[in-house]
Amino acid sequence: MKAIVVVDMQEDYVKQYEHDLLNRVNERIIQAKKNDELIAYIKNTKVLRSGVFTSEFSPELQILSTAIFCKEKASIFSNENIIIWLKDNKIIEIEIIVVDGNSCVAISAIEAHKRGYNVILPRINF
Repeated sequence: MKAIVVVDMQEDYVKQYEHDLLNRVNERIIQAKKNDELIAYIKNTKVLRSGVFTSEFSPELQILSTAIFCKEKASIFSNENIIIWLKDNKIIEIEIIVVDGNSCVAISAIEAHKRGYNVILPRINF
């Protein structure tokens, strides 16, 4: 089974990129839903002196799944619940969709590969 994992598509991050990025991500999410692919959303949390802060997903992001997880580190695997969700759903392939292709995607893709997942990084990523 394949899962689409949408990472860090939060308002604070998305507004720094072309509007077209969000459109392409939404197109892929809609396509995944039509193909009965599982979709998970990952939010990055920030630990501030005043406490934990998590900005909301971009209001234009298509949220078509209730599988929403938070992470405190770059890797999506920093949250035990995503690991359980992937195992419970017998996921063998992960397509990682991110707002920024720097550290979060690289670390998550490498860790997914080390855990035995096939990893797809679509061209919509930056």
